[in-house]
Order: sequence, then C-alpha cells, then structure tokens
Amino acid sequence: MNVMFLSHMFPNAGSPHSVPFMLERAKALASCIPLEVVAPVSYFPFVKNKLPELYECIDNMPVYHPRYLALPAFLWPMRSFPYSLMFRLFWQKRRAKYDIFHVEWIYPDAFAVTNFAKKKGIKTVGVVHGNEAIDYYGPRSRRKKYIEAFDALDKIIVVSNELKWKLIREYQVTEEKISVILNGVDVDKFIVRDKIESRKELGLPLKGSVGVCVARLSEEKNLNILIQSVANLPERVPVMYILGDGPLKGELQGLIDRYDIGEWIKMVGPVSHEEIPLWLAASDFLCLPSQREGCPVVIHEALACGRPVISTTVGAIPDLIRHTDYGLLCPPSDVQALSHSLEEVMSRTWDVEKIAAYGQQFTWENVAKQTVEVFNEAMC
Repeated sequence: MNVMFLSHMFPNAGSPHSVPFMLERAKALASCIPLEVVAPVSYFPFVKNKLPELYECIDNMPVYHPRYLALPAFLWPMRSFPYSLMFRLFWQKRRAKYDIFHVEWIYPDAFAVTNFAKKKGIKTVGVVHGNEAIDYYGPRSRRKKYIEAFDALDKIIVVSNELKWKLIREYQVTEEKISVILNGVDVDKFIVRDKIESRKELGLPLKGSVGVCVARLSEEKNLNILIQSVANLPERVPVMYILGDGPLKGELQGLIDRYDIGEWIKMVGPVSHEEIPLWLAASDFLCLPSQREGCPVVIHEALACGRPVISTTVGAIPDLIRHTDYGLLCPPSDVQALSHSLEEVMSRTWDVEKIAAYGQQFTWENVAKQTVEVFNEAMC
C-alpha cells in the first residue's frame, strides 16, 4: 500500500512550527507503510517569503513542497483552483503510484484531490481536526462544498466524538464512513521530570502552585475567562504562566493590568515546542479554558508528563479527561466554575505516576496503527 500524505499545514522552512504534530503523525505512519509527504507551499509573486526547497528528506521520509499561488480571502470560492492546478501539475511530473491519498485538511486539500482521485481509482481518506478545519461558521454555500467533499471521501477520520456527531447531524455523513482517532504524543520527549529542578532551570518560584497555559492568544482559547477566574480567587492564587502569541496579546495584557494581577498571571510569549516539556515538568497543572477545540495535543503532552489538566467540555477534551483522577472539566466561559476548578486542583494531591501512565498510552505509533486500519477498510 503506497500512501500520499497531503497537507498544506505541514511544517516547512518558512513556517517550521506551523502544526508540529503533522510531522509526528507522518513519521509514525511512514514507519508502518510506504509513504510520501506532499506539503504544498503558497506564494505570492510580489511578496518575499522564505520558501523551503522543492524536495527534502526528513528521517528517511520524502517530502515534496510544490508551490501554488496564494489568493486573498475575499476570493474564497476561487482559492482551491490554484491548489488543484498545482496538484495536477505535480502529479504529471511525479507519476508515482499511490493507493491512498491521505489528506490532513479538508480545505483546500480534499477539495483539490477527491474528484481527481476517483478518476484515477485512488482511495481518499480525510482528517477533520476541529470546527475550524471544516469552516463550521461559514455561509451555507460554503457548507454545501464541504458536504460534497465529505461525500467524495472514502473514509473520514475525526479527532473527537463531538466532531463525529457534528458531521453526521450537520454534514450528512454516514456513521459507517467515520472513525474516531485521538491525537498522540511523543512519549520520548514528554516524560515525568523533577519539578524543582525544572523550575530552577526556568527561573520560576520553587514554592507555591504554578500553572501553565499553552495556547494561541486568540478568541477561541478563552484566555480572558482564565484571567477573570484568577482575579476571582480569594486566596492561594497560583502563579499562571501563559505561553503563546496571537492577535489578542495586547487585549489580554490590558485585562491583566486592569485587574492588577500581574503578580499572578505572566505572559511569557511564544515558546518553542522543544521547551514545552520543561515548562510542563515545572508546573503543577495545565489549564486550557477553550470554547472550541479539536483534540489539543498539549493536553496529551501534559498528561504524559504526569500533570493534571483543567479544561472545558468541548471537542475531544471529554474523551481525554474521562476521570477526575486526570483532571477537572467545566463548561466553557464559566468564570465561577473555572475558579472553583483552580481552587480544587491546588487543594488535591495528584498521583503523578498514574496520570503519566494514562497519558503515555496515546502514542503516535498507536495513532498510526489505527490510521492504517482505516486505510485497509478504504481499500476493501
């Protein structure tokens, strides 16, 4: 079985930290089956961006970076045309034999290849990572395009049960076509480490509760709710470190200043993925107060490090935090409930080894094995 792994979100030299788990997923699959990565890169003729080489080899895995013309957002109905054209030109030049097109994003990846694949007799498997990946809040005409794309796919992988039922109810997908496969974690990087030594390395307080939040500073992550919840705590406030960058940086810092809680919530800024294991090891817990999610990899990472998680009942999070031994869940945007969860996470004694043993079950190798099973079903 020869597989093309197609994703415009795959990390490259111009955007090395685009979606780090895409690389982990591809590497795990490549260890099971013959696989080539096609990771198209957009460009605009009058804008100078750092572009990767057209071909590179990562861990003995061939990765191709064909180019396609970027169009502005207001030309949404036309944006898949340059991508489709790029794909056909790449196909004519490459002339490789594939049995499966594995597309990691529905738009533009699946839009571009499903009809082409049917003409060539190639099976297609698409992955839906979250509401944003299917443009859930788009107009009805756009939703119709997604329904057509889902209908053309042979199999669909979703990262949560919530997404599965959303596709069934709102996108007319049959239950038999859908497989739920949660994301994974690199269990060699994310392990239990000494908390005090980790804090010393980062220069964090050696005493007291420390929480971390690893998230893009954007609307769907609900970080304003976290700030209000910390401000709402009467005593024993943890020191919260927010790791990440995004469009709401100034607004969130302004909110921290308004509540005068800069001593308790600190905006660290962007942190490389290589540093995340150390931050998690230095913490007592992870907090992710999102109002929308797919299957957040950072929760997998925190669990593998033996850290309990405070989060919300959205996306795959209830599929991950299935027991209060591993963390606490509250409704999204509920300041009072999140404040109570922060108090509880600090007052409880958590079994670090039990949490880590649970979290380290979710390996990328297991994700790959489940994905190959879906490929086999698509080929039948």
